[in-house]
Amino acid sequence: MGSQVDVKTLVAQCREGDEGAWKDLVSQYENLVFSTALQTGLDQDAAVDVFQQVWVELHRSLFRIKDPQALPRWLIVTTRRISYRQAVTSGRWVRDLREDLVDPTPRADEVVSLLELRQQIQDGMAGLDPRCRRVVELFFFTEPPTSYQDASTELGLAEDSIGSLKSRCLDRLRKSMEVKP
Repeated sequence: MGSQVDVKTLVAQCREGDEGAWKDLVSQYENLVFSTALQTGLDQDAAVDVFQQVWVELHRSLFRIKDPQALPRWLIVTTRRISYRQAVTSGRWVRDLREDLVDPTPRADEVVSLLELRQQIQDGMAGLDPRCRRVVELFFFTEPPTSYQDASTELGLAEDSIGSLKSRCLDRLRKSMEVKP
């Protein structure tokens, strides 16, 4: 999992015309936009169309967004609005299928839930300091998970301090992922 840039910084860079920042912004929120489009009931082709329209709309509206921290919510609302308009005008709703005809691959709602969770984790990871981010990556995003001995070597810490550090970092991740009012 790559390092993420704070949304406020990304928005500022995008407003300055930084193409790399646009790529990073799309990469950081693509799962959120696509999963929201699917969640409205569109099929994948229509969701791809909506995905593109949302980013065009963001490009047009970027300077009108007063609070960059509200960008994820703006993306969700805009994606839903465009999705509903797309569904009404094109008639491309996902049809209900009989249970015995359903493909055994994950259902769209399961994929949506996983993509939303992934986005939530990415946002939470972006809120961690670099050391905690690395600790979480070592134990939960490497295959096989890193041993305490290897983690202590990489982090330059005593092996017996790794467990408490891991616990504190997970608490911070959990808190950074909590929905804020």
